[in-house]
Amino acid sequence: MGQMLTAKQLAEVKGCSYRYAKRIIQEGKIQAVMTANSKNRPVYMIPLESLDEELQQRWYHMRKNQLEKGIDLVDQEPTDQYSEAERKEIDFWIDLIQKWQEYRCMAPSGSKSEVDRKFVSWCSLEYPDRSISIDILYRKWKAIREDDMSGLIDKRGKWKKGASAINETVWQAFLYYYLDESQHPIQKCLEYAKIWIRENQPELYADIPSYSAFYRRLNNEVPKGVKVLGREGHKAYNDRCAPHIRRIYEDISSNEWWIADNHTFDVMVKGKDGKLHRPYLTAFLDARSGIFTGYHITYNPSSEATLIALRKGILKYGIPDNIYVDNGREFLTFDIGGLGHRKKKPKDGEQTFEPPGVFKRLGISMTNAIVRNAKAKIIERRFRDVKDSLSRLFNTYTGGNVVEKPERLKGVLKKDTIYTDDEFKEYVEAVIDYYFNIQLYNGAVPADRGKPKMTVFNDHLIRKRTATAEDLNLMLMRSSRAQTVGRRGVHLDIAGGRIDYWNDDFVHLMLGKKVYFRYDPDNLSEVRIYDLEDRYIMTVPADNEAVLSYNASKEDVKAAMAKTRRLEKTAKEYIKNAVLADCDKVTAMELVLKEAQRNKETYQGKANPKIIEVQRADEEPIFKQVVGGGMDLDRMIRNAEIRHEQEK
Repeated sequence: MGQMLTAKQLAEVKGCSYRYAKRIIQEGKIQAVMTANSKNRPVYMIPLESLDEELQQRWYHMRKNQLEKGIDLVDQEPTDQYSEAERKEIDFWIDLIQKWQEYRCMAPSGSKSEVDRKFVSWCSLEYPDRSISIDILYRKWKAIREDDMSGLIDKRGKWKKGASAINETVWQAFLYYYLDESQHPIQKCLEYAKIWIRENQPELYADIPSYSAFYRRLNNEVPKGVKVLGREGHKAYNDRCAPHIRRIYEDISSNEWWIADNHTFDVMVKGKDGKLHRPYLTAFLDARSGIFTGYHITYNPSSEATLIALRKGILKYGIPDNIYVDNGREFLTFDIGGLGHRKKKPKDGEQTFEPPGVFKRLGISMTNAIVRNAKAKIIERRFRDVKDSLSRLFNTYTGGNVVEKPERLKGVLKKDTIYTDDEFKEYVEAVIDYYFNIQLYNGAVPADRGKPKMTVFNDHLIRKRTATAEDLNLMLMRSSRAQTVGRRGVHLDIAGGRIDYWNDDFVHLMLGKKVYFRYDPDNLSEVRIYDLEDRYIMTVPADNEAVLSYNASKEDVKAAMAKTRRLEKTAKEYIKNAVLADCDKVTAMELVLKEAQRNKETYQGKANPKIIEVQRADEEPIFKQVVGGGMDLDRMIRNAEIRHEQEK
């Protein structure tokens, strides 16, 4: 359908009142179509081409003036979608078509075709850089009548810039192989897409454009988040593209939340055995103030290091209400924090007993970090501070990778000017307690910024839970799993050995019953026995002679994560809609194997060497013979074999 005018626009063109225009429409003097507007009210629409030529010319003239003045017209295609150069092109053709129509009306008598040829001749003189024909004039006139501003723009050359020549089916097949975690190179994705198209839609194969067209469209159209999710997976998307969930710290107090983690120092130190190693730091951080509360330096992260660091922190700052930990075994082991989400579900009808872990005995709730989501732990950033502000201070600083490795390190290690474990620990403790913890707070709460971190901790310490050293030692003892008391009591498997714990009274009273025991890793000479209702029974000696926002609710976290996953969902939907669904029936591997088989069956190439060498294992060539002159190759080989037999 061509350009349609409203009754109001008709009144403007005719120079009459809206009431009169409506009346002549109702009387059938003007052709019109009854339709409904956006408010579902009946309106009259008048085809422009049904009006006489004079009224049409008047409409085009009015339209040109309105466009130049920036007046919006009913049903007008918005011009702000076009570039400045494209708008100039639109204005040129509206003006030229207006001149053409005026020329046709004012021209002396004669055929319209003759008038049009004269107008085209005039255009060739007036606009020598443009190729204007009668067909082009009619085409542009049709675009104006249909309100198709895009039809007034030359689609060739620069006007076509940004448009893709890639068929959508071909493009989707390409994206199927590109948005894959195999991370095929673009060139290979195009190759696989071509193979698929050749096999399934061969009519499209000849029109597949060059590599540059795919590369250009890939960069222009496919969002970065879609590329990362499709080619690298969820974690990469979450780390690099998903929005962060901002924790609110104003509503928590000191000791309400501690965050735990391990860090490898980028420093070489000398152990007591003289060997060099990189020490580890197991640390707890107060979420409200940012101070390090408990920490321990060791050779390797372990559950023992966790308990030592926790004990130091509790003795100095009190017992925390909650601990936020990652998914490391040193935190999740059953007798410290429990296995959490890793804990095996009991079979139907089966009842299992797990002794209370250290955290539970201390009244500490443990929350596990979201797997593979380091952004959620602020301690990660504090450990970066440790690297930047502490590790780099040592002359044996190794750097975090090969690129960061200082050139001086090799010379320093040769000179043996290396800190010992004890020297390193002494230095680190001083820096953490009296440098990091005293630094000015620059966290998430603006009101506390500029205060020393220790001051922030003290200001917001509402409640402090403490324990005596003796009680704390009991609560920090490790637990065994439930055991059935045998004739040798109970046992502890440790360091590849076994220690039995029993005495006569214990075996006599508890033989055949299930118990668990608690022990001090630093003193294995005795254990404390408990029943499965966690009641203390007695202390039993060893039988061996030598005894070696975190406060957010589950619903709050779920809601926050839902917001974060929206972008990922959008990216997934993009991949789902963008790739060619039929391609999922054919993997890249299958495509390549099929192509290999095709090549095997069709390839006709054959080697044609000038020299044939017959060799035997561990021997020099028997002969070199130029192929040609009608020599029988089979005969040559047989003669060689005969000579070989004669030589034996």
